[in-house]
Amino acid sequence: MKKSVFLATLFLFGFFSFAAKKASDPVNEKCPISDKAIDPAQNASFNVCCSKCLKKAKSDLKGFVSKTKAGNKECPFSGKPAKKKVVVGFCCSKCKGKASS
Repeated sequence: MKKSVFLATLFLFGFFSFAAKKASDPVNEKCPISDKAIDPAQNASFNVCCSKCLKKAKSDLKGFVSKTKAGNKECPFSGKPAKKKVVVGFCCSKCKGKASS
């Protein structure tokens, strides 16, 4: 019995660890500011309230980044409290700085 509980716990821990890593991958391949390839070290997190707003953000990433500050607490589309994270990749710290300010 103890062994099966241990294995179940280990499985759940591994599953959530994998899910957390997947969520931190950038949603884009090109910088929304310069249109160059992104640098994996230059990511910023933006927030939205739901999957519908996440879709909107992904469809117009340049517009979304230009009107939203990184680390926002409210969804820029609905004004509701932000619950979902949108990780955006940038090509350099300059572009990342433009989007975060």
